[in-house]
Amino acid sequence: MWERVDGLRAAEAVGIVTPDLLAESYARCRTFAVSEELASLNDDLGPGELKNLLQAHTRLLSYGRLVIGESLRDLAGHDLLLLTDADGRILELWADPTILAKASNHGLSPGASLAEKSAGTNAVAMALNLRMPVALNGQQHLCRLFRDWSCAAAPVFDHDGQMVGCVDISAAEGPLLEKAALARSISRELGRLMGSSIRHPRFAVTPRQRQVLSLFAQGASYKEIARELDISIKTVEEHLDAVRNKMGTKSRRACIKKAVELGLL
Repeated sequence: MWERVDGLRAAEAVGIVTPDLLAESYARCRTFAVSEELASLNDDLGPGELKNLLQAHTRLLSYGRLVIGESLRDLAGHDLLLLTDADGRILELWADPTILAKASNHGLSPGASLAEKSAGTNAVAMALNLRMPVALNGQQHLCRLFRDWSCAAAPVFDHDGQMVGCVDISAAEGPLLEKAALARSISRELGRLMGSSIRHPRFAVTPRQRQVLSLFAQGASYKEIARELDISIKTVEEHLDAVRNKMGTKSRRACIKKAVELGLL
């Protein structure tokens, strides 16, 4: 029992799963008769079922398109980012067109299932099963489909602690733990919005925008913010203007007051 708890704590601390947790996932997948040679997902939905799935998650998708879409600047060009529901069904994917086409060729498209019984051991399935962020390198995946990808996933919870979805960032290269941190940041922002009284996605801010706005509210100069976040002064101004436009305010200073009133800071 204590070994199990320690394993969970270790995995939660850094997002990397322990051997015992991987072994448990592999065992479950084998009971589902998932082939290690699986190269393409085939548990997708029909047009009507997909429409119903997307309609059922309209709010999560609305916030996801805003938060994830505006977070793409923090990702490399070879990254694939996707959002699923709480069952592991893909709702939407974001990536360079070439990467999206490659993903689609392997069955990674809206409606496809990343649950263990359909896709074997993978970051999304484990994050949803364990209810915590997970990072897997290529060789830790059960199926051949994912072995060229390193993946970081983080579940999304609403204000009631209900799991409503999962964010995943996958790539064939690049630092995995950085992707895990970003996936966790995006999932937390989505969870905050899902539990907020703010019902319109235009008021949502990305994790990076919140960082910039928070530093600006603390009195930091554009130069200081740029240095702190390792971005250009122009990017700082773009983030502040993006928030100002969402708030419908005339000045960057005025947007701080409104952001506070809306519970964004």
